[in-house]
Amino acid sequence: MKKHFTRLYLLLWLSTGICLQAAAQTRTLQGRVLDATTQKRLPFVTITNMANKKASAKTDADGHFSIQLNGHTTLAFSYVGYKTGMVSVSPADTGITVSLEQDISGLNEVVVIGYGSQQKKDLTSAVASISGKELSELPVTTINSALQARVPGVQITSGGYQPGAGTNIRIRGINTINPDGAGPTYVVDGVILTGDIRELNPYDIESIDVLKDASAAAIYGARAAQGVIIITTKKAKAGRSGIDYNGYYGVQQIYRSYDFVGAQDYANIRRIALSDEDPVAWPLNDPETDKQVFSPTELKSLAEGRSYNWPDAVTRAAPMQSHTLSISNGIGRNKIYLSGNYLDQDGIIVGSNMKRYSIKGNMESSVTDKLTMGLNSNYSHIDNHFVSNNVYYNAVSMSPLRPIYDSAGNPVVEVDPNTGNITVNNPVVQATDAINHKVDDRLIANLFLEYQVLSALRFRSSLGADIYKNQTFEYYPRTTSDGYLQRGVAKVQNFGYRDWVWENTLTYDYNPSEQHSFNVLGGFTFQKRRQEWNFEQASGFPTDELSYKNMSLANRRDYILSDYYNWAVNSYLGRVIYKFRQRYIFNVTARYDGSSRFGAENRYGFFPSVSAAWRLIDEPFIGFKLKSHVNDAKIRISYGVIGNQDINYDKIYARMNAASYPFNGNTQATGYQLGGSEGNAALKWESQHQFNAGFDLALFNSRIQATFDFYNKDIRNLLLDQTLAPSQGFDAKTINVAAMNTRGMDIGLKLWPVKTNNFDWQVNLNWSRYRSKVTSLLPGRDSLSPYLKVGEAPNSLIVDYVFDGIYQEGDDFKLNPTGRPGDIRVKDINNDGVINQYDRAIVGRTTPNAWGGVWNYFRYKRISMTIFASYMYGHDIYNKAYTDYLYVGAGRNVILKEGLNYWSPTNTDTDIPRPNAFGSALRMLPSGSSSYAVEKGDFIRIRDISLAYDFSPDLLSRIKIRSLRAYVQVMEPFLFTGFRGIDPEINGPGSGDIYPRYRTFLFGVNLGL
Repeated sequence: MKKHFTRLYLLLWLSTGICLQAAAQTRTLQGRVLDATTQKRLPFVTITNMANKKASAKTDADGHFSIQLNGHTTLAFSYVGYKTGMVSVSPADTGITVSLEQDISGLNEVVVIGYGSQQKKDLTSAVASISGKELSELPVTTINSALQARVPGVQITSGGYQPGAGTNIRIRGINTINPDGAGPTYVVDGVILTGDIRELNPYDIESIDVLKDASAAAIYGARAAQGVIIITTKKAKAGRSGIDYNGYYGVQQIYRSYDFVGAQDYANIRRIALSDEDPVAWPLNDPETDKQVFSPTELKSLAEGRSYNWPDAVTRAAPMQSHTLSISNGIGRNKIYLSGNYLDQDGIIVGSNMKRYSIKGNMESSVTDKLTMGLNSNYSHIDNHFVSNNVYYNAVSMSPLRPIYDSAGNPVVEVDPNTGNITVNNPVVQATDAINHKVDDRLIANLFLEYQVLSALRFRSSLGADIYKNQTFEYYPRTTSDGYLQRGVAKVQNFGYRDWVWENTLTYDYNPSEQHSFNVLGGFTFQKRRQEWNFEQASGFPTDELSYKNMSLANRRDYILSDYYNWAVNSYLGRVIYKFRQRYIFNVTARYDGSSRFGAENRYGFFPSVSAAWRLIDEPFIGFKLKSHVNDAKIRISYGVIGNQDINYDKIYARMNAASYPFNGNTQATGYQLGGSEGNAALKWESQHQFNAGFDLALFNSRIQATFDFYNKDIRNLLLDQTLAPSQGFDAKTINVAAMNTRGMDIGLKLWPVKTNNFDWQVNLNWSRYRSKVTSLLPGRDSLSPYLKVGEAPNSLIVDYVFDGIYQEGDDFKLNPTGRPGDIRVKDINNDGVINQYDRAIVGRTTPNAWGGVWNYFRYKRISMTIFASYMYGHDIYNKAYTDYLYVGAGRNVILKEGLNYWSPTNTDTDIPRPNAFGSALRMLPSGSSSYAVEKGDFIRIRDISLAYDFSPDLLSRIKIRSLRAYVQVMEPFLFTGFRGIDPEINGPGSGDIYPRYRTFLFGVNLGL
């Protein structure tokens, strides 16, 4: 017994010793993690104990950590956007400070490619990415505006400068001759959208990936001809919670306008213009002649020496503000991200304004270890007050002798006693009295579940919705020219659609050995849209007080129109990504689409693609010495086919129109008849066959990164509306005809000229160009209109008469027998001795030779500065508005100061014709203009200059603030161009006269708690 007791005592003593020894080896290591360059504390860094990976930890919001360790071990510190840091810890270490370097190569960044993702280094096709952080550097109201000049191959122009105006986006050149093209396809958290995306708050964006070539976009098949833009919104980060506020306040000011003559010069040139027609009947400086030239109010202003600035009366310094508050919680099984945004932007023209209210909610729940469910949603409400396109144009073209307000301070409304109509359409009245109001509501949502069937097999099902409603209300009261005679005009329009998309995919990862790996995707999708539109116009109201709010009071129903349609797309898709030895990568994709927009014969289309990449940098023959200078080298090549279904839903059907028939010789009976467009059930897809070759290169510790892509697109079976002869009974018929080719190149370059602890300088440059041309039209036809010709880019030509100077004394006037010296002269292109429509020629091309952007970032300690510029060159602009303001005659009543250099017997060295009130000097311009209106549109625009300060983490930690950044910014500060109009980035002739561009000064704050 005593022997057993002794043994038990020895066993207990030994166990206690071992435990005490283990306790002595177990310790708590504390420390912090910093950015190696800025010394900013990094929150929620993942810390992995390489000896016991289950015993891992994260830094807190202030970058501090505490971890239990035994003996000697190695810790791995990993954080998104930074290189993984490996630190060896000895038993004597109780506290450490770890500095992580930014991973400027970005090769391990994850890129969304459609129904999946890849690391950037494994991409085989042309995909451009931009992060939400980069987007937020340029506070704008829409995502597309933030993308402008930032992504190679993506050309973005503004659809207008009114608050709420959309944008036009073109990816890799012209992709169709069909004006119905809706632009690129947007995929927001898995929901497929078309049209504009102004409803999304840029601060809610995590990343944007642009699928540029057919191989990348083929997974979207018939929706991808105009390119695909995948938008991923923010979600709660695992293990992290926080509150963030982003806000700014700014003022917008018009920065470029026309310089018109003053009242006295204006009066003199008007007198000269009338006297030029008949100096005897209308002598200069004659009171009776003045009565023919000027209205009674203008004569009064002349007598009193008064002048009025109409543009100033309708423009203003306009404030704008934006506030975004977001809350996220990624701790536990349920991750939630909520954000709300309020945007209020006044327009620089009186009466224009936009308010946007948006709510973003992203939730994800790990129901079990295998089942994950989530909801991504975005709701927005936009309240938009806009002004008529005529407001600013009428202001800049109004006589400076006409008073703006009467003696009581009310806008002047002049009525012609002979016609009973308003003679002067006062733009102030148009801006303040007319009602132009739009209300938009849009819900974008996606409910998904993902189930881990096997360790390598995942099933995902999602149901997405895009529900949109737009209402437009207009009312033109009696004080406006539109509503004066009709005693008020009201217009009400309702438009809306509901898109539903159901997607189901299976993804299988198979890795039979270290040398081989497969990623296989298969699935099917179904999308359906229902769309409705109705419009009503009425006039003749007893009062203007109720405006459009009671249409039944009108005594005339001018128009009642409506439309309705639905369509559906059913698709099957598949993709295989194969990697061999981690350096040879192959991607095969296919999609089979069926669309109800086409007839039964051609309802389905097949869209395959194949691509490959060779990671040259990973080859064994690339020696260590070369790798010390070359950090990445990859060659890519791809070929694919994508389609275009963007045609009106009813092109395969013949329309019925309302008609009246004679009955019994004198009675009109209401009925219907075929008319409009003839249906074509044989319509089929436009198909785009695209080849892409490119390379990616990084040098000198990735401080020089270059991306180059060349592409060639053959586009076949183009959809075109063919005009029919009257005997056919229809106006037009949509057919598959013609082909075109677009080829070009994109270059992106990132540089880090200086990178030290205290000073950092980064430069991003991009350059793009393309050439589009029609290669065939109808058999035997090389032209269908002056603007659509074989060998030219569709809808890009400027066609007009060729300006040939000013007629001088002694010139031959056989082309203009009634002409006089000082008249416009144009060329007789076909040499038939007559100036007519056959003398019009191509006088300009609107497609640029190239465009791009330059982004510079400078940082000194905690102070940073950003300068962003864009450029475009090699294109022409049809600047007819400038010509109209330069010439005097044929109803042109305003004049630029440059227009004072007009032709006269003593001033013959000029290209501006003599003033003539009836347009005699302009009669050689049957269309009202000539090639004189065509100008080069080359420009360099400084889009943004910002100066920011990041407050010290040590200071912020004392007041429990995670981050604080304050900045000042000026947007659109400078423009360098030879273009003489308002804006070289106009979207069409005269757009700058509809709503001028503006410069913005703002102050903003980014706060994290």
